[in-house]
Amino acid sequence: MFHPADFELFEPRFQGDVEWNQRRLDVRHRLQAFGDRLAEEFGGLGIGLDRRESLHHPHHTNRKRVARQRTMLFRDKKARKALQSFLGKELGKDLDSALNNAHFQLVIDDKECRWGLRLDAGAWYDLNVLLKRCEEEPGRAEVVRACAAAPGFALEVDGRGARPFESMSTRDWRDLAGLLRPGESALEVVARMDKAAVVAAGEDFAEGVAADLLRLAPFYRLATWTLDSPSGASV
Repeated sequence: MFHPADFELFEPRFQGDVEWNQRRLDVRHRLQAFGDRLAEEFGGLGIGLDRRESLHHPHHTNRKRVARQRTMLFRDKKARKALQSFLGKELGKDLDSALNNAHFQLVIDDKECRWGLRLDAGAWYDLNVLLKRCEEEPGRAEVVRACAAAPGFALEVDGRGARPFESMSTRDWRDLAGLLRPGESALEVVARMDKAAVVAAGEDFAEGVAADLLRLAPFYRLATWTLDSPSGASV
């Protein structure tokens, strides 16, 4: 899926150079194709997702430097509209941003690829639902089973403290439920592969990433707001 020259595009010397926009656009097209394929597979599981990519050219929103590119998949327009109706106009106004929703992603930079599920601070209503499930049983046990179904990932809080995702216990989730703060904390379930291994994997890389992300479907269902999720998308 990716070649050695793709990783070079994100080295500091090229990040702000518009001469490389066309090559970054080619990377973007490959990410789009992967995202479309993944959205279709999640659709088969009853999970509706929209796809969006990061910018492939220097812009004020990326500080005029393209340090990485990614495709992101997040709740579809129908689900966002339902959540917007629940939250109200003021709180729901930013929901069209992938970063303000729990989202799957595949990222490439100059050193590696990484993939998984992110809940940034802006996705506070999703994190709140996950924490509500973890406050008591049987919610915690459901979350633990979903973790065990997705081996090979690490769980990170605010970009640090990586621990094996599949080994998370009910006690671990109970402790996190008391520590994390929706609207402030960020949680990521992530796997990484260095560029040499990605290149060596060839087209098998995309197959493996897709299979990994699909195994996160049970956890995604528990970590996202829906009309029947536990109380409150409320701060």
